[in-house]
Amino acid sequence: MTYEPCRYARQWPELFEPLEDAQKQRVSDALASGRLDGWEPDREDVSDLVDRELGRIDAAEYTRRTIAKVTGQGGAVEDGA
Repeated sequence: MTYEPCRYARQWPELFEPLEDAQKQRVSDALASGRLDGWEPDREDVSDLVDRELGRIDAAEYTRRTIAKVTGQGGAVEDGA
C-alpha cells in the first residue's frame, strides 16, 4: 500500500519530511482518529505527533504537552517547590 498524504501532510509538508512512509501513515491515522472524536489539530499538534513518532519526545512529554495545551498552562509544569 502506498502512502497518500493526508490534509495535514499537504498543509505542512515540512513536518512530514523526516518520516518514512509507515510513520507518515501512523501519524495520519492518529490525526484521522482524533478528528472522528471532534479534534481539529493545529500545526503544533501535528508537530508534537511527528516528534513522538520520531522518538524526539517520549509518551510522557507528549502527554504533558497535550495537557498543558488543553488546560492553557503552556511551558514547564511547576512541581510546587
